[in-house]
Amino acid sequence: MKDYYLLVGLNSKDIKILDVIQKGNGLIEVIIENRKKKVRCPVCNKFTDSVHDKLKPIRSVYLDSCGSSVDLIIYKKRYRCYKCKKIFTEELNINTSKGNISNKVKIQIRKDLLNYNLSLKYIAEKYRVSITTIENEMLDIISGIPKYVINLPRVISFDEFKADTVEGKYAFILNDPIHKKVLDILPSRKKERLLQYFTYCNNRHSVEFVISDMYEPYLLVTKTMFPKAKYVVDRFHYTTYIMDALDNIRIRLQKLHGDKSKEYKLLKNKKNVSLLRKYSNDINWWVFTKRYKNGHMVEVLPVDILDAMLKISNDLMEGYYLKEEFLDIIHHYNQMDVEKQITKWISKCIERNIPEFVESAGTISRWKEYILNSFIDERYSNGYTEGINNKIKVIKRIAFGYKNFELFRGRILYIFNGKISGTVKRKMTSKSKRS
Repeated sequence: MKDYYLLVGLNSKDIKILDVIQKGNGLIEVIIENRKKKVRCPVCNKFTDSVHDKLKPIRSVYLDSCGSSVDLIIYKKRYRCYKCKKIFTEELNINTSKGNISNKVKIQIRKDLLNYNLSLKYIAEKYRVSITTIENEMLDIISGIPKYVINLPRVISFDEFKADTVEGKYAFILNDPIHKKVLDILPSRKKERLLQYFTYCNNRHSVEFVISDMYEPYLLVTKTMFPKAKYVVDRFHYTTYIMDALDNIRIRLQKLHGDKSKEYKLLKNKKNVSLLRKYSNDINWWVFTKRYKNGHMVEVLPVDILDAMLKISNDLMEGYYLKEEFLDIIHHYNQMDVEKQITKWISKCIERNIPEFVESAGTISRWKEYILNSFIDERYSNGYTEGINNKIKVIKRIAFGYKNFELFRGRILYIFNGKISGTVKRKMTSKSKRS
């Protein structure tokens, strides 16, 4: 029995182990109670050691010294005061005041909730508690989060991710890209929702830069709520837009050839598509890659693969060099010269008359003012947000979605902003989807 005192990490001076039961799957059930001792009456403050009776045993999940969970079956005594005759229940220092998890387990649950790869369901099963227990713990953690960000930093960024909330298909994410912090998550990216939200911000006139993509409602919100701020179209989004134009040419050509043709297979190959979209300066052209050809593994150079693809169509070749020229501009020109170079590029797209790039040129032309703002400072980008969005997708996927947006919002803010202190247990406002 002494070994179990060490295993469970209980204080043998206060806790008495009545029995240890070995169950299946390595589960251990330890039956405990406090040793009989003098306790102070909560009414008259006098000591008593008179045991009135024992309560029905309660189950509590506990962590042993190795980090494995055990079931504590706890018998609590009720004492009777000699003086005032008050009957009261003793306290066990290993438990929280309410609930069926020890403080040790609660701390570990909070650590696990910081891991975006772990679902609420997995955490609940790990500690053999209900999902509701985990949800309540999560809500306790985030109980101190305000509904609005009152004071905004000098630079903020807007973005969205697919969430399918009750307010819309996309949720809105507000970030501090300089200090790499998630400021807030909203259930909708609609203009009316954002305008209402930002009215609660005290220092809107102090915001100098708003970074986002080419989503027009974001621009309108910026002009309305942040009149002194410069709107910056993030480099990632407008470069991706150009690469997508090239990809659309590839898809168009792919449809023109039968799925049995060499051209189709060449254009369909994922590695080839990646090579087509990638900036040429980032490719090592003289390193052989292994590819299957006629059922055999062969070594080919990237330059040969690309050359074979571009020979399929003049549109694809012209589109590829237009893409390369655009990337050259944003990588090699400073703020003074970039406007002239982009204007030349737009004219060249119109001259080449490739439908996909004519459309792209029109979009770049409309947003040129805000694209040029991205050359003011290299830090002004949504790169941090894109990394966050990828992790949010993991959170959402492993949970099969979140029906309760408050829980979803809180989990994201907790994961990306670190520890958030919460003290008040709150009930779910609606049943969350079991994650």
